[in-house]
Amino acid sequence: MCFMLYLKSNRKMESIKSFFDSFKEFIWDIIGYLLPGSYILILLSVCVKPEYFISSAIGTSKDDYYSFIFIVISYLLGYVAYGFGWAKENLLGKYSYVKQIEAKVATRKAFSLSKQLISKSLEKKDVTDDLSGATVRDLRSIAMSFIPEHDQKIYTFTFRSDLSNQIGNISIITGIFGMLFSIVKPSSLSIFKTDSAHVIIYVCLFICYFFLRQTRNRFYAISIGLPFSIYTAKATQL
Repeated sequence: MCFMLYLKSNRKMESIKSFFDSFKEFIWDIIGYLLPGSYILILLSVCVKPEYFISSAIGTSKDDYYSFIFIVISYLLGYVAYGFGWAKENLLGKYSYVKQIEAKVATRKAFSLSKQLISKSLEKKDVTDDLSGATVRDLRSIAMSFIPEHDQKIYTFTFRSDLSNQIGNISIITGIFGMLFSIVKPSSLSIFKTDSAHVIIYVCLFICYFFLRQTRNRFYAISIGLPFSIYTAKATQL
């Protein structure tokens, strides 16, 4: 009887834990795309002339669905910003921050030890695949499968890196376009506000990108390198 009660209690706890994990992933997904998209709309509302902004098309009265539309568009723009970021990195090729950081991680001792330990672990399970051609991300995925209890910690740094990357890209693009319009001042297509206060905003946005780039690189380096350090420490203790 006690054993059955223990099983029921254990299953209940697992169900609750699974629910909260799923809810947490859902919230992170919403925040990860909603924040960058909202940032885009906020910047446009500040920097773009009212007649060119979305509010002129959907209205701003309390009786309409402006708030709902704002959230939906923000969420969709978040996906656009994310896709743009990865397209940019693919175009940069070996100069991408992703490639450069992964190349640095590949030179660290924790990575080489993890590679050896993973090879030995796979050999014990009669898996003879050669890992010499495996990428850093391939080995990272394998290492993480041995330390699932640390997934949340690692993905937290990945999330922060992605968010910094998207906010940085949005900032520098807005800053560059704003400064260009302020310098050229086309009479036929004057979209951005070009007074002195907004020029300062554009310069600040341009500068902010370089600080956000450092944040992005730092968090991405942790998210890539941390699994190897944790896995090595755990495997060598066994």
